[in-house]
Amino acid sequence: MKRSILAGTAAAIFLLMALSSPSSAGEDLSLKALIQKNIEASGGREKLSQVQNLSFRTGNTRFVIAASGELKLSTGKDPVVTEVILVKDGRVQRNSYNTITDIPDPEKTVYLTLARLYAGLFSLWKYEDQLKLEGMAAFGPEKLYHLTLTKPGSIKVDFFLRPDDFRLKRLVFQGKTTDGDIYEVNTDFGPFEPAEGLNIPLSWFSSQVGTRGNLAEVTEVKLNQPLSGDFFSELKVNVGMTEAEPGRMKGNVLDFNSSAYGLSVSTNWRKNDIEKAGLRTGDKLSFLVEGVESEVVFYATPGEIPNQSELAQGARLMMPMPRGGDTYVIQFIAVDTAPIASKLKPLTPIEIRKK
Repeated sequence: MKRSILAGTAAAIFLLMALSSPSSAGEDLSLKALIQKNIEASGGREKLSQVQNLSFRTGNTRFVIAASGELKLSTGKDPVVTEVILVKDGRVQRNSYNTITDIPDPEKTVYLTLARLYAGLFSLWKYEDQLKLEGMAAFGPEKLYHLTLTKPGSIKVDFFLRPDDFRLKRLVFQGKTTDGDIYEVNTDFGPFEPAEGLNIPLSWFSSQVGTRGNLAEVTEVKLNQPLSGDFFSELKVNVGMTEAEPGRMKGNVLDFNSSAYGLSVSTNWRKNDIEKAGLRTGDKLSFLVEGVESEVVFYATPGEIPNQSELAQGARLMMPMPRGGDTYVIQFIAVDTAPIASKLKPLTPIEIRKK
C-alpha cells in the first residue's frame, strides 16, 4: 500500500514537472520560428516596414529613431536642450553643454543595441540574422526564451522573450569597463500596450550594478514625423549663454521646481564660471531674476552644506547640482518664494552679484 502511494505521489510530481517544464512553453520552436512570432507580435513585417521613424519621451528626454537605425536623444525642458546623444554609422557622440565627445564602450554598445531595437519597434526584426537561441532561462518561477548575439561586441548582449506572447521581457548587457570593473545593466520591459496603432512597452525599469535603478515611462509616442534632412547629423544644444567676471555672473534658468518645501532653480553656470567669478564657500550673494532680488549663500562642495535640520529652519543657498551634476542649483528651503517663482521659465535671464 505504501509503495502504491509513493508511486502515485511520484507520478503526480512528474506530471507537475512536465506541465511546468520548458518544453510545455514551446522550447522546441526553431530560432527562425521564434523570431517570426516575435515580429508578428509587434504587428508583422508589413506593418513595421511602414514606419519611417518613431519618437517618444521618457521624462525630459525625447527619443527619435529612424527605421535605418539612427537614434537621437535630446534632454531638457523645452526649449532648453542640455544634452544630445547621436547614434549613427556605428558611432555614438554626446554634446553636453556644448562639449562634444565620443562615447566609448561599454556604453557605446548599449546605445548601438538600443538604436536597432527601437528601429524594430521593440521587436527583434533588425536582429533576425544575428541571433542564436540558447534555450530557456529561469528567473524564479518565470521561464523566458534566451537569445544572444552571434557576434557580440565588447560586451555580451542577451534578449529574453516571454513564452506566452513572444514579446521582449528582458534585455541584459554584461562585460567590463575600460578600467576592468564589472559592467552589467538589466532592463525589464513592462507589458506591451497599443500606441499609435502599434504595440510597444510604455514603461521599463533599468538597473546597473552598483547604481540605483530607474523607471522610464513612455509618453508622446509619434510615428513618421517630418524631420529635416540633417536631423541625424546635428548635435546642437540650447543652454543659453553665461558671462562671468570677478564677483559677478550672468546666465539662464534651465529648469525649476516649486513645491510646498521650497524652490529649486537649475542654472547653466558651471565650474569655470564659478572660478572666473572667484566664489568661495560662505560668500553671500545677490540672486537677481526679472527685477526680484534675494540673498543666497554659496557652497562649493556638497560636504560643506549645512545639515538637514539647519536647512529646515529656512535657507537660501547656491550649490553644485546633486548627484554629480556639472552645473549649479539655487535652492530656497522653508522661505517665501512666490515673488521669484512667478518670474521663472526656461531660459529666463538670471544674475549673481557678490556682496
